[in-house]
Amino acid sequence: MTGIREDLTPEQRATDLDLVIDPGFVNHRKIQTVIGKPGMEFIDLNIRTLPDLPEWQKNVRVDHIYSEAVLLFCKRLGIQTLQHNLSAPKGRLVCSVERLGPCPNVYDKARVISEWIRPENSDINVQFHYSTAHIRSDTTRSRLHDGNHVFAILAELLQFDGRLAVFDPLVMGAPWLKEKGEIPTFDIMWFGYEFFENFVEDFDEFSKVRDIPVPSDVDPMRHVSENAFKHCLGEILGDAVQNDWGGETSDFYTAHIHLKGRPQTAAFLLKGPARFAPMSLNHLGKNNDQIVRLAKEPAQVLFVQHCHDITPPVRETLRAFAVQPGNPRRFCLIDGRDSVRLLKAYDLYDKATELSKRNESAI
Repeated sequence: MTGIREDLTPEQRATDLDLVIDPGFVNHRKIQTVIGKPGMEFIDLNIRTLPDLPEWQKNVRVDHIYSEAVLLFCKRLGIQTLQHNLSAPKGRLVCSVERLGPCPNVYDKARVISEWIRPENSDINVQFHYSTAHIRSDTTRSRLHDGNHVFAILAELLQFDGRLAVFDPLVMGAPWLKEKGEIPTFDIMWFGYEFFENFVEDFDEFSKVRDIPVPSDVDPMRHVSENAFKHCLGEILGDAVQNDWGGETSDFYTAHIHLKGRPQTAAFLLKGPARFAPMSLNHLGKNNDQIVRLAKEPAQVLFVQHCHDITPPVRETLRAFAVQPGNPRRFCLIDGRDSVRLLKAYDLYDKATELSKRNESAI
C-alpha cells in the first residue's frame, strides 16, 4: 500500500466507522474494579447471551465483551489519550493508540515492562508494567517482544514523578475498525491505524479542490495572511469570523461542514506566513501546546492548516490527540499546497492576497 490518500477515494475515507481494540491482552479483574457494578451487569448480560461454544472460542468472545464494556465506560467519562493526559492531566485512565518498544523477556518472565516510544515533543518517559498471564494472543505476545508496533491501549496511571509515568494496562491489542451500519467498499482490516486522517478534498464543502492540480510549490501562500485565510474559510462555509483573543483554543470553529452528507463540528488551528517555513512542533506555541488546546474543543474533526509544508511529527502528534479507541475523532492537515488549491477552487485566492495587503483593522 502507498498510503490512505492514494489507496482510498474521498468517499471511502469518509465512511462512518468506529475504532475498537482487538484484545490480545485483557486484565478482567482490573476492568471489573474500574467499571464497577453497572459495567459488570452489562458484561454479565452479554456473556449470558453467548451460544454454546468451544471453551477457547467462548474465552475470545468474553475478552471482546470486556473490552467493549470498558471502552463504552471510557467514552462516557471522556477519558483522554495518553499525550493529552500527560499534557493536561484529567483522571488516571488513558485510552490511546501508541507505539511500544521491544520487550525481550515477554516469553520468559511473569511480570514485564514495555516502554513507550515517545514522540520528539515529549520529555516524559512512559512504562507499561503488566503480568504476561493476561496476554491472550500469540500475535500480541510476538509484537510486544519485537517492539515498534502500534497498540491500542487502555491503561490506568499507577505513579508519576514528573519525568516517569507508570501505567497498568487493562486492555491492549491491535487498533481495529468496526462497521457502524454503513457497509464499507474496501477491506477495513488494513486501515486500523491510518483511517481517521482525512484530506481537504474529502469534505463536502471543499470538494471542488479535487478539480485543482497540486501546485509545484507553496510560494503562493507567502502572500496570504492567517487572518485573510480565515475570512476566506468563513466565506466558503458560510460562517461569521471572530477576532482572535488570548484564551482561544482554536482559530476557527464551525458546525457547517460535512463528510459524505454527515454534519460534523470542526476546530481549526491556522498558521500564516509570519514564519514561512515547514511547520515543526516548535511552530505550535511557546510551549508547543497549541494542539493540546485544539484537542480541548468539542469538535468531531481537528484541522491544522499551514502556509508551508507540515512535517511528520506534527501529523503524528495531531493523530495522537485525535484518534482513540471507542471515541475516534477525524483529523486533517491542510498544508501550503492544499491551501492554495482550496482558495483557487472557490475563486478566493485574489481576494485572500488583497485582504492580506490591507491593515488588519480593515478586515
